[in-house]
Amino acid sequence: MSEKTYLPKVEVNDTFATLSQVIDWGLRQSNVPETWKVTQGEGIKVLVIDTGFPTHVDIGDNAIEGANFIPGEPLEDENGHQSHCVGIICAKNNGIGMVGVAPKSKVICVKALAKSGGGSYSGLSKALDYAIETKPDIVSMSLGGGRPAPSLESRIKKLYEMNIPVICAAGNTGEGGVNWPAAYNETIAVAAHDKNGRVANFSSRGEKVEWAAPGVNIYSTYLNNGYASLNGTSMACPFVAGVVALMLAKHKKQEKETGKNDCKTVSQIREHLLKYTMDKGKLGKDNSWGYGVIDVKKLIGDSPESKPAPDIPHPYPEPEEPDTPEEDAERWRKVLIKDGVVVAIAIASISLSKCNKENSEINWDEKFEKEERIIND
Repeated sequence: MSEKTYLPKVEVNDTFATLSQVIDWGLRQSNVPETWKVTQGEGIKVLVIDTGFPTHVDIGDNAIEGANFIPGEPLEDENGHQSHCVGIICAKNNGIGMVGVAPKSKVICVKALAKSGGGSYSGLSKALDYAIETKPDIVSMSLGGGRPAPSLESRIKKLYEMNIPVICAAGNTGEGGVNWPAAYNETIAVAAHDKNGRVANFSSRGEKVEWAAPGVNIYSTYLNNGYASLNGTSMACPFVAGVVALMLAKHKKQEKETGKNDCKTVSQIREHLLKYTMDKGKLGKDNSWGYGVIDVKKLIGDSPESKPAPDIPHPYPEPEEPDTPEEDAERWRKVLIKDGVVVAIAIASISLSKCNKENSEINWDEKFEKEERIIND
């Protein structure tokens, strides 16, 4: 079957290296920079399965070449999606461009999505096998498909048994439900919120949503040593992966000093995140926010003030008020399942920002077209 993709051209400034460093709103709002005096993610490896290896100066040797499961394409990222996600996790704190949540962590980059943004469950299964062999500290996947698959489930369970948290984008289908593999019990499903404290309209709702993180107008690394502002749970997922990297680095450091580490299993990781969660939306866990948002400063600073959000079941929430057109220019990629095998980037709308000294943004919404993609295995 034919494969179509409609992505806006990226306009970047080749003098980006002279720019001052941007600390994106998500990091500032979550007080992430205040945690870097405790840890910046040293010694932690996050394995990201996406569109390929980023060759960006602002990431540099924080990115590690992994495996390529897309025949006929290079390992290098030719789409921009993985470049953006990796930057959110580990872009260096080097005074230029932008900085990631855990700027001294490392990211193993695995390609299971093509330049077009599509892939297959078989390719994703091979990528998960690679993750099992590689044994990273964290797996992050900003992708999704429309149905479960035994081949994915068995590998996700294996990683869970290995005490490796698998963090996934919930999806960009709004009330359409959480995508797979985020819908598996063993994964941590992440929704997206904006800087005004609202869950994004596009963010998938469902009982499986556990946390929400910044996912609207997120500024990060992109193709050709450029930068872009993107929307999607794809952006929220690596943010949480970066936060977990900070937490694991902190606990590993404490283990060296005290011989104790109570943050080794996925269950323990969830418990720590929940302990330092600020409840949002309706009281208790809900289908939009999950438990709420992680209080990163208290999580890493180990303050006892935050309390866990009570796990109180309640009905599916009413949809939030729609965002303004400027904040919520929704241009979703609709993925049709053909013969039950498709994985597509869980990214909703894209607005690209040109790198200049003012960090002014260029809105590409009018150039972004909706599409339907049918992909054979």
